[in-house]
Amino acid sequence: MNDLSLIRQAVRTPAYDEALAAQLGLNPTDLRCLELVGAEPGLTPGRLAELAGLTSGAITGVLDRLERGGYLTRRPDPADRRRIAVQPVPDRVAELATAVAPLDAAIDAVLGPYTDDQRSTIAGFLSAAAEVVGTETARIAAETRGGFVGNAYLAPLGGATRGRLAFSSGAPRVAVNIAPLGPRAAARVIMETTASRLELVSGAPAGQLVAASFDGPRPDVRASSGNLDVRYRRQSAAAFTSRRARIALSAEVPWAVELDGGLTDLAGDLGGLRLSRLDVEGGTNHVDLALPRPQGTVVVRFAGVASSVRLRRPAGVPVAIRIAGGVSHLTVDGQRAEQIAGKRRYVGPGFDGSPDRYELEILGGASSVKIVAV
Repeated sequence: MNDLSLIRQAVRTPAYDEALAAQLGLNPTDLRCLELVGAEPGLTPGRLAELAGLTSGAITGVLDRLERGGYLTRRPDPADRRRIAVQPVPDRVAELATAVAPLDAAIDAVLGPYTDDQRSTIAGFLSAAAEVVGTETARIAAETRGGFVGNAYLAPLGGATRGRLAFSSGAPRVAVNIAPLGPRAAARVIMETTASRLELVSGAPAGQLVAASFDGPRPDVRASSGNLDVRYRRQSAAAFTSRRARIALSAEVPWAVELDGGLTDLAGDLGGLRLSRLDVEGGTNHVDLALPRPQGTVVVRFAGVASSVRLRRPAGVPVAIRIAGGVSHLTVDGQRAEQIAGKRRYVGPGFDGSPDRYELEILGGASSVKIVAV
């Protein structure tokens, strides 16, 4: 049965790890990271740091040492050149397998009297116990310095006084604007190969910068000094996948939010948040956001093509709208305008005299934009 590796990992002691690492000319942390890379080739440095319970700075030092020792390589991922993949060097990893072979043989001898069913029961118990310990370790680490617990991600607020969310969906999409029936008729074709849905809300638990959950492929997530970077791996246009993210942000600090890549749906209630800026760089199909009461002039910017945008703002908050890419249907507080082309600017009542207001920019074109006060 292929249970020796699992049992070995469960019964190893820190003293054994230190001795094994010294035999290989490594330290115990580097040995642990090398084993993780060997078990899961292609890890990103961020994912390796998460599994090893290290900071991004510490994992860089580990990778530098292991690469100098010839144990692994770091190369751009062919599917996403911005992403670094860590690969083991087979001959050097084979040295590790040779080094642990005596322990495997000794454990196999201890298990000799047991039947296959009994060995399976032992391995199953150790696996379940290791998972429980791993989950509790992840929870403690996430609450103190940030990290995943299952599909949920937590990061502490710490001493941050401002927040910045940079979210990249990694979704390939193509948007084409056409006017086949004359200047007053337009059509927009948006082709997506990845359904990417993002929900933004306020209300991360007290003391937490963020509390997020993810369905589908897990993104690379990093949090440091109030900066939260969520990046999905870019996939080829032939890869049909679905991903959903729900990100709750702390109401204790003001936030600048930057969204990049195609989004199928962007929704959420930011009513309890302090929003300093919202930038949507990639195209979006559907946007439905409740905005908070602004402090100062808050810019909400859509740089890519949008099919439909619905923004709700608190009653009494003035708004101005700058259009550069054309809007087929625009509704502002019940007033409608159709087929807006070229560059236009709409200034709502009370905007010029109010210190707290919204400046909306539609730069990539949209089919429908609706702005309401609630």
